[in-house]
This record gives sequence, structure tokens and C-alpha cells, in this order.
Amino acid sequence: MEKRTPTFLRRSPQEWLSSLPVLLLLLVVVFLSSGQIIHSQMLKIGENTWEEYFLLRTAGLTPAPECDRDPNIDQRVNEIAEQRKAEADSDPLGDLLGGGAVNRDAIRDSLLATRANCRAKWDRYQTVQDKVTPSVVAFRNIEGGIATLVATLGDYKRLLLALLLLICAATTTFQRHHIALRPSRTRKDHVISSLAQVVSNSLLLISALVYRGSDLRAAQAGVTVDALYLHSVWIAGFAILTAAAVYQLVRPPRGLEEGGSWGKALLTIPLFSFMCISASMQFYGQGYFHGVSVYMNMMMELSTLFLNLALYIWIGMMLKQTRLTHIVFDVMRPWNLSPELMSVVVLAFAAVLTAYTGASGIFVIAAGATIYRELIRVGARKQLALAATAMSGSMGVVLRPCLIVVVIAALNKNVTTAEMFSAGGKVFLLSLLVFFIYSQFARTTPARIAPFAKAVPASLKRMVPLMPYGIVVGAVALFFNDLLARQLDEFSAPIILPVMLLAILIYEKFSRHVVHLCALFMVAMLVLSWQGVWEGYQALTAVGDGALPASALPGSMAPQELEAALWSDFWRNLLFMVFLLVTYLVPGDRDPHYAPEEGVAENFEGSMRFATSETTGHIGALLMLMAMSMGAAGIIERSGVLEALPETFGSIWIAAGFFVVALVLVGMFIDPLGAVILVNAAMAPMAEANGISALHFWMIALVAFELGYLTPPVALNHLLTRQVVGDDEVESAKLKTGSFFRRYEKFLLPIGVMLTALLIIAFLPLISDSVHGWLFQRIEAG
Repeated sequence: MEKRTPTFLRRSPQEWLSSLPVLLLLLVVVFLSSGQIIHSQMLKIGENTWEEYFLLRTAGLTPAPECDRDPNIDQRVNEIAEQRKAEADSDPLGDLLGGGAVNRDAIRDSLLATRANCRAKWDRYQTVQDKVTPSVVAFRNIEGGIATLVATLGDYKRLLLALLLLICAATTTFQRHHIALRPSRTRKDHVISSLAQVVSNSLLLISALVYRGSDLRAAQAGVTVDALYLHSVWIAGFAILTAAAVYQLVRPPRGLEEGGSWGKALLTIPLFSFMCISASMQFYGQGYFHGVSVYMNMMMELSTLFLNLALYIWIGMMLKQTRLTHIVFDVMRPWNLSPELMSVVVLAFAAVLTAYTGASGIFVIAAGATIYRELIRVGARKQLALAATAMSGSMGVVLRPCLIVVVIAALNKNVTTAEMFSAGGKVFLLSLLVFFIYSQFARTTPARIAPFAKAVPASLKRMVPLMPYGIVVGAVALFFNDLLARQLDEFSAPIILPVMLLAILIYEKFSRHVVHLCALFMVAMLVLSWQGVWEGYQALTAVGDGALPASALPGSMAPQELEAALWSDFWRNLLFMVFLLVTYLVPGDRDPHYAPEEGVAENFEGSMRFATSETTGHIGALLMLMAMSMGAAGIIERSGVLEALPETFGSIWIAAGFFVVALVLVGMFIDPLGAVILVNAAMAPMAEANGISALHFWMIALVAFELGYLTPPVALNHLLTRQVVGDDEVESAKLKTGSFFRRYEKFLLPIGVMLTALLIIAFLPLISDSVHGWLFQRIEAG
């Protein structure tokens, strides 16, 4: 008989102790990220509503001036003159230095200036008292409260990250969800996997204790130590993780298989445990007992980036709860594409979504199962479907607004996000073309595509259900863009995308009437936007006719900048009008029905629970892996290997070849963010010294990392594919007959594509300066 999980108020202990705290932490992070934008806009609203609001907002917060507005000037002149004369008389050198004379006019001028300054203070104070109203005070209290809350939370970002990591890691441990080379199926697997987690978590606990002692001694010696309280959090957290691993060891789950081998059981050890144990042994051998904690604590210095990564994972899990991927596949279905051509289209579509979900692994987790099923539905062989699923997140890491690029630009001042995304678009098209060529050579059936006359109308008809989503997403975009003055870009994506996904889930799961509210808001904003476009056009015309100087343009923009902005608003508004017209005027099925899926709820509350629960497990798995990657990077950094490398290789070709190999190896064993930190410190300066431009080097690095994530022995993206597709399905795809390529196509096809793209990107620009200049074009800021 299956054991029932105890519940309280229809929620499991995990939901109360894990999912709910994580949801609250994620909402706090969203508020913290958007709070500064909201506060800035509130200041603008206050200044536009009440004259001198910046002065009025101090009402009740500053005391009345203590100076005298009407002093007796003559009396004060006499007092000061007598005082100075007395001081001069008592000075034996006063006569020699000419101090006997007192300048009464200078004293009077000084007193008059002091009186004027005092009266100005009283005038400002009185103005505030006369003009302030209850509405100003109420608005000031809200605005000031937001400012105080944002500033306070901003000081505790590291605590938020530490709590998020530890809560999620404990949940991942109980769920047996840590990333490993093989899933744990047998009793031997369970013993080895759990024992490794007990050892690794115990080593982390010991390291945290030693690190705390070291910092306490430094603090007692007078050294300033930041966030000393975090040590207690880490110690308590690692103690809980150790206890959780011990509990898992002594209370194995039901249904474990018998048999297996101890050798294969070693492959079930989580990757973070491998890294933690190996790094700890290296550090212990050097007498550096708190080394792992020191390098792990480097995450805290980049707390904003890792908190954004958690938001991206949440975005991906909410996307999984929506019908968007199903509707998009419905749009493509009338084209009746052959499996290989469908894979090309899927990878192009997935690349865009990958850029908006932060990293390749996150998108594989979010949409990998749907991609795999849809490719199987169109007749793709399982090996091809697994290859495309693993690659689905690999091509979008170079597209705007991917988080990895933002991290690189934040760490390395020689490149900008604009330059990297410009070059990344070209790299993406090259990679997609290479995949198309390889897939056509590897196809087993003739390429096919439906006639355009038949496919286009059917595809357009199936786009009708997408239009309400365009309205909901567009309304959120207009809210941030036109009201909060924040566009959707690589910096605001972690703020805006969660709000968009929440709005979509409310529309899908809670009430279809939400689209009407969004439409009303969109119409109002479009009216204002069109008015602004018309006024901007008139201003441009007046400047062109000489009736107005260029300095009179809105926002003090140059004519070319204003014209570009007006065209951007014009096409944006036109697109939103298409969404509105199609939704309300074109007949069609706007509510497509799909078979219920496991792990996807039919109501909003259930969707949020499922999304947050999955987010918790994935955050724990990925952040622990990234944290231990910091330790692995520390081993490399302290080993002296990097210092042993030559500063220059004598040939740019040799240097490029070295970086290609080294970066792929880094990508095979270290997660993206940890790899970026290590490479930026160790290899980026070497590349510059060898004549490889920073932009060229980082494009090589991004493609090499993705090749590493697809290459055994680790092949992280394939491990994530196994998690979402299922172990049994992956095992069923194995072939015992056929050519070597067919039997291992899920590995060889992605490796061949990414390796070819990497070699082209690394070496072709070295042959031709024109190619280099076109691919890695410098973009001047402003």
C-alpha cells in the first residue's frame, strides 16, 4: 500500500517549508529589482504633480532652522568688534602683526550674509509648511517607504542568495534531484549517491566552521569583515544539508531495484559532490581547510547575477505551465515538415526562448519534454529528437538578452553587451546553417514541405490563438516601457519576464476576461503613444523647415535619434493594433484544448505551486553545481597550471588552437557562470596578449562552452534532457545495430555541428580582416 504524504491545509510539508519560502524570496527579488525603477518614476510623478516636490517631501522630516532671522546687526557688530579687540590686546605680538585695527565693515558684511542665508532657510521651511497637504504627505510616505525598503533589502542581497541556495539544496536532496551522470535506481546506487552527499556536505560544514573562525580572528585583530553574520547561516545550512543526506541514506525510498554494480553506482554520485570532495582534498593537502567556503563565498560578490539566474529558472518553469509551446507547434504543423527540417525550425524558435530564459540548461529543463514529444510526433527518430532537445538551448546563448552575455560584459570592460549581441546574431545564423547542412546529410527520409498555398492559410489561422497572448504580453511591456520608462532588454529582462509569465498564467488559468482588461489598457496607451508620435513628427518637420531649433526637440534628442525612436514606436504600435484587430474581429478557436499533462495544472494556484516546486529543485541542483564549480576553479587557479602557460604563443594560430581546446575542456566540467569567472581572470588577458580581440575571444568561449555541455563524459545538457524526457525513454532510444553514427547520433550530431561552428568562428576571422571586421564589429556607446 502506498504511503500517503501528511498534509496541513491540503499542502505537503515540502510546500510549506520549501516552495512557499522560495516563492516569497523570488517575489522579494522581483520587487528589489523593480523597486528602484518604481521609486524613480514616483519621484517624477511627484515633481510633475506638485511644484517643488523635492522640497515638499522633506515636510515633517527636517526640524525648523535654529538661526535668528532678525538679529540686531549693529549690536552684533559691536560685540564681535570688542571681542576681537580684546583678543588682539591680549596677544603680545598683536601690534607687530597689525592686529590692533578691527574692520567693522567686513564684520557687518559677514553678518548680513549670514542673515540672508538664515532667512533663505526659513523661507524654504515656511514654503514647505504652507504648501504641504495631506495628499503630499501620503504620497511622500509611500514613496519614502519604497525607497527605504529597497535600500534595506539591497543591503541583504547576499543573505537572500544564501537562503535561496540552502533551502533549494535541501529540497533537491530530499527529492533526489541532484545532477549526476546516471540516475540512482538500485540499492547500491542509492548507498553510494547518499554516502557521497553525506561526505560532501560534511566537508562543506567543516570548511564553513574553519572559515568562520578565521574571519572572527581577523575581526578581533581589527580587520573589517563584511557580512560576518553569513557564517552562521552557512553553518546552519550545511548542517541541515548533512542531516538531510544522512536521513536519505538511512531511509531509502521504496521501489529501488536489486542488483547493479558498484562501478556503475559511482556514476550516480552528484556532480557537485564530485567537485566538492576533490576540491576539499586538494585544499586540505595545502593546509587551506576553508578553501571551498572561500571560493563558494565568491558567489555572494555576484549575488545580483545569481539571483537573476534563479528568476530565469522560475521563468522557465512558469513557461512550462503555459500552452505557448503547444500553440507554436500547432502553427508549424500545417507545413508538414520532414523531421530534419522541423528540427531546424525548432532550434531557431528555441534559441530565442533560450535567450529569454537565461541559459541553455534552463530552457532544456523548461521545454525539453515538449520539444522531444513534438519531434517524435512528426516522425523524428529518437536519436535525432534527443540530439535536437539537448541542442535546443545551445544556440540562443549569444542572443539578446541572455544572462551569460550580461555576466561577461559585467566582468570584462573590453566588451559591451551591444557588441556581443550584434556578433552573437551572426554566430547564431552560422550555427543554424551548419545544423541544417549536417541534418540533411544525416536524414533517412526525403526532405518535405507542404505547398505554400496550402500551408500559409492554415498556419495563419492557427496563429489566431496567439493573439490574446500578444495583448497580455504587450500590455505588460507597455506598462514598463511607457509608464516606468524601462524597455525589455538584457538588464530589465529578469524584472519584466516574470511579470509577463504571471500575466499569461492568470489569463490561461484564472480568467479569460483578463485579456479584455489588458486590451483596454493597451488601447489607452496606444492612443497616448500615437499622440506622442504625431507630436514628435510635427517637431521634426518644424526643425527641418527651420521654424524650431534642434535643441527644442523632445528630450533634447538629436533629429536622427528622435526619428529612429518614432519609427520604433510606429512599428510597435502597429503590431499591437494587429493583435487587437485579429483578437476581436477575426473568427477562430481562441481556446485550443490539449490533453492534460503530468506536472501541468489546470488552475492558477496549482500552476504556481508546480512551477515553484520545480523551480526549487532546479535552483538547488544548478546553484550547488555552480557553487562547487567555484571551488573547482579555485583548484585550477591555485595549482599553478595557468602561471606555467606562456604569456604569448608566438603565433596567433597556435594561441587560437589552445583557447579552442582549453575552453571546450572548461565547458565540459564547469558550469557557465563559474566558467566565465575563471576564464575572464585566467584566459581573457592571455588572448589579448596574443592579438585576439576581446569580442572574438568571448564568441569563441560561448560556442566552446556549449560544445563542452554537449560532450561526454559529463554532457550537462544531455543529463538535463534525460531528466525531463525520462530515463526509460532515453534507454529506449539506444540502438544495437546500424552504423556508429546512427547508434550515437544524439551525441555525434550536436558535437559535429558545434565543433564545426567553433572552428569557423575561431579561425576564419584570422584569415580575413574583412570577415573579422564584419563579424566582430565595434559599437561606439551613445
